[in-house]
Amino acid sequence: MHDKEINMFTQALKFAQDEFYLDAVTEFQTLINDFPDSELADDSQYNIGLCYFTMNNFQKAIESFELVITKYPEGTISILDGGNEFGKTAAKCHYAIVNCYLAIGDMDQAITHANLLETFDDSYVQNGDSKIYFSELAKNSIEKFNSIN
Repeated sequence: MHDKEINMFTQALKFAQDEFYLDAVTEFQTLINDFPDSELADDSQYNIGLCYFTMNNFQKAIESFELVITKYPEGTISILDGGNEFGKTAAKCHYAIVNCYLAIGDMDQAITHANLLETFDDSYVQNGDSKIYFSELAKNSIEKFNSIN
């Protein structure tokens, strides 16, 4: 990985943290365009989806997350910032898609994507000494959604 990739990714994350989502999307997309084979390309595309999700543009978020699933099926979650998520970026995207569909009230699609997560037995969030798989997180989101609606 090149320093320029890391710097671009870090700058894009800073834009997102500062709530400059469109600037973040532009920076992540530039990284993808300039370094299409980068280990950070799948993570950048995921973060584009996350920016759209945060802006309540759920359809664009779904499109971004689905692009990760189709274009980078074997991509792994970057631990560049010492995060607590491990495994396939596609699993994280399916979980995000579940939440997008819940946000727009499409329970059938949310359940479909939650079920797809069953195959990702290597993708999880580390919480102390325990692993919480993305499939569990998706089921919990659906249960919470059902309990408040």
